Amino acid sequence: MHIQGLVRRRLAILSRLGFRLMVMFGIVLMPLAILSYVQIRQYQREAAARTEAAVMGQTMQAAVPTVERIMRGQGAVAGLAVALPTMLKDPADCRAVMQRFLELEENRIYTFAGFIDLNLQVSCSPQGDRDMSFRQDLRDAMKLDKPTMRLRTHGSISNTSVLVFLHPVHDADNKVIGLAALSLPHQVVRYESLGERAFSAGSEPNALMTFDADGEILTSSLSLDQAKTMLPVSVPLSDLADGLPHSFSGSAMSGRQSVFAVVPIAEGSLFLLGNWPVTVTDAMIVETSIPIVVFPALMWLASLLVAQLAAEHQVLRHIRTLRDSIVAFADGNRRLPELDLHGAPSELRRVGIAVERMMESVVHDEAELEDMVHQKEVLLREVHHRVKNNLQLIASIINMQIRKARSAESKGLLRGLQDRVMSLATIHRELYQTSGLTDIRADELLQSIVTQIMKMAGRPGEPLKVTTNFADIRLTPDQAVPLSLLVTEALTNALKYASAPSGQRPELRVALRRDADSRAEVEIVNSVAPEALRAPPSPDSAAESTGLGEALLSAFAAQLGTRVEVEHGETEFALRFAFSPNALAEAEERAVV
Repeated sequence: MHIQGLVRRRLAILSRLGFRLMVMFGIVLMPLAILSYVQIRQYQREAAARTEAAVMGQTMQAAVPTVERIMRGQGAVAGLAVALPTMLKDPADCRAVMQRFLELEENRIYTFAGFIDLNLQVSCSPQGDRDMSFRQDLRDAMKLDKPTMRLRTHGSISNTSVLVFLHPVHDADNKVIGLAALSLPHQVVRYESLGERAFSAGSEPNALMTFDADGEILTSSLSLDQAKTMLPVSVPLSDLADGLPHSFSGSAMSGRQSVFAVVPIAEGSLFLLGNWPVTVTDAMIVETSIPIVVFPALMWLASLLVAQLAAEHQVLRHIRTLRDSIVAFADGNRRLPELDLHGAPSELRRVGIAVERMMESVVHDEAELEDMVHQKEVLLREVHHRVKNNLQLIASIINMQIRKARSAESKGLLRGLQDRVMSLATIHRELYQTSGLTDIRADELLQSIVTQIMKMAGRPGEPLKVTTNFADIRLTPDQAVPLSLLVTEALTNALKYASAPSGQRPELRVALRRDADSRAEVEIVNSVAPEALRAPPSPDSAAESTGLGEALLSAFAAQLGTRVEVEHGETEFALRFAFSPNALAEAEERAVV
């Protein structure tokens, strides 16, 4: 039941006008929300494209010092490679030339300069001769026969991270006889690229780094450990070495959203990668991690709220006013309140005027109907009153005939007829006195019949002890008439045969009880003396017993849809019959009221 009630309440909510208006407004405003989302996405793509183009230019501008330093190093090592074949003839003179080269003002940034022969032995170096046969990278560079750069995280001479420039040295026959080597400390490249800007108070600084075609980092504006956290997540460096400048957005290894720019410095061998956080660009409308679809959704919801407020102010509150007035009128409130539709649209005001006119018409028609019902009720009461008077007149005529009758049998028959006529008069009197004219209170009717019969058939020398118990049961006239006639006949017989032992008063008990929700039981019991049961019937009683009483009881019981039950000893008369459904419904309705 709880689930059914919950389902009904939800269905009632879904059927309300406010909910349906919200659904309709939502459908109408949905294209605007979609258009807003498309425009925001388009603006975001345009902003991202502008940002990537700007980052490309900023990266190239910021990389100028680094590129210049690397180009100068490549040019210096190329110059040494041209001069070395003539200087190698005199090792002492070669070392002196190298020493003077490193002492020049513009070359003091280099930490090593020398010649590496085919056997990977270092000579012609101010730092002294060394054995580099363990260096496989030098052996590979010797075979390439072209200028290369190598990053050494721990230089064997400077003991720091250095960028090594290598250039092949050829003899007169253009055969490779070794490599000219020049070392540039990584710190020099780092500080001269971005200066102190890369080490500001921010926790996520920008990063610039150079790398070769194999994806190996050569230089970085940050430490090598920091530089690795600034690489893109989804694209390896080797895939970025395609020789074309480009920019793209993505996530860095550190997890932040960044814009990356790739610029080739030396064709096919040296590339520059710039990392710029998205928060320093205009690629985001609002600096938040909320998905972009949330903003058009919020705009759509805000539009729905405005539409709902407008519908509430212009329509719904006026409709509720009309509804409350109509419901109150339907519940029986005939006080016509003035409908407050101030500010309502003209259509609703016209509806309100129509409702007021309809209520006034209904009230007027109800007043006319009540007046007609009252007139009919007065006429019907007058009919019952006249019928009662006529029946009483008939009873009086019968009484006059009784006094003129000579035989006891004739008097008994006329007296029985008189009792039956007075019972009918009693019923019409009850119909005359009732207010609704639709049913009769059985307790009042039976009490009146008992009182009347006791007056008419009472025995002065032998008073009876009468006990009554009547339930409040309402009957239709079609049931009240046969029931009253039946009770009159049964009471007459009970009084005729009621007796008691010597010294005691005869008893008479009359009851009307509810047997079930729609059934009633009538019981009439009279006491009988034991000697009366044993005595033979008197000639008078035998003469009076014509069988008419039993026939009438059976006929009246048949009209009630039941039969009579009679037991002797204590003579007991009982019958059970069903209520009329209309009378039962009216009784329940009055009980509720």
